Amino acid sequence: MKKVRVEIMGHTFTFRTWTYGMKQEALRKAVRFVPSRRDPDVLEPKIDPWVLNDQMLLQTLMEWDLKDEDGRPLPITLENIHRIEPPELVERMIEFTQRLNTVSEEERKKS
Repeated sequence: MKKVRVEIMGHTFTFRTWTYGMKQEALRKAVRFVPSRRDPDVLEPKIDPWVLNDQMLLQTLMEWDLKDEDGRPLPITLENIHRIEPPELVERMIEFTQRLNTVSEEERKKS
């Protein structure tokens, strides 16, 4: 496991590389099966890139310096990630963890 501390838009974050098991768990949560266009009786996997990005952040983000309105440290939860302002901060966090975890350029374009 590799840990990396980084500053993004004035905030400090610590990310880790994800394990095979973490990646599989994220994919299980991000994949749903839909009828094939060629054969509606066959189900094909479809990845929801937003869910996958959320899961990647949850599993690779170890620490942050974000605080609530009373100055208390915010726990790293999906709900708190969704509340981050400005949204560009989350987008930059996603970009960083994708690079750290060697998500291909093609996979990044889909997310």
